[in-house]
Amino acid sequence: MIRLLTFIRSVWAVANLLLTTFFYAIISLLLLPFPFKHAVFNKILKVWARWNLFVSGISVRVNGLENIEDRPYIIVSNHESALDIFAIYARLPLNFRMVAKKEMEKLPLVGFIMKKYLFPLVNRYETDEAIETMNSTFIRLRQNNLSVCIFPEGTRHGGKQILPFKKGAFVLSLNYDLPLLPVVLRGSGDVTPTGSLWVKPGKVYLDVLPSFIPRDNTVIDRNELLYQIESQYRKFLKEKKYLP
Repeated sequence: MIRLLTFIRSVWAVANLLLTTFFYAIISLLLLPFPFKHAVFNKILKVWARWNLFVSGISVRVNGLENIEDRPYIIVSNHESALDIFAIYARLPLNFRMVAKKEMEKLPLVGFIMKKYLFPLVNRYETDEAIETMNSTFIRLRQNNLSVCIFPEGTRHGGKQILPFKKGAFVLSLNYDLPLLPVVLRGSGDVTPTGSLWVKPGKVYLDVLPSFIPRDNTVIDRNELLYQIESQYRKFLKEKKYLP
């Protein structure tokens, strides 16, 4: 009986995701000629994320919102599952675009919308190429007062571990003198395991840690910056008894 209910909920959740994605993609397409398109699209993203969490029976507990100021950030987050995208968009009170894998541009309509609304689509396997893509898109993000969100692990891992961070987010932070805003997610890998379409109701925990400004901390080397932030994640998750 439990498996049947999980199956029905999963079908309902996936159907909602497909329908709402198509619906909001059409609206976003119609908005393209207008100068206010980014402002409206920012709201669309949040409504899309909150609705899909709601119909899936997933709640997000947030701590640390007091660490967010009204300014652009390089947002970094660990990456347990696809659910992370919805949790961050639904509950983080910032306007931003999320770095996505380059393969997304092949999706009909969605890939086109992502490019037009300044989602950086990067090659995860070529770091230098990814950084070049980020640099070319980042100027336009700044012009529209948008932050960028990056998963420095580069891929989903299922939870309760931290993969080695890649350098892209930290190069951007140093090059553009922008603060890093660490976001720590817990529990999303249990609710929607990597590689599975099963959706279980549950709770995800999102913690916003204090921002880190490299200049104020006299950090000028990307490897040192990467090490400091990755160590901060490991320390926090160990304190929460989420890592051994």
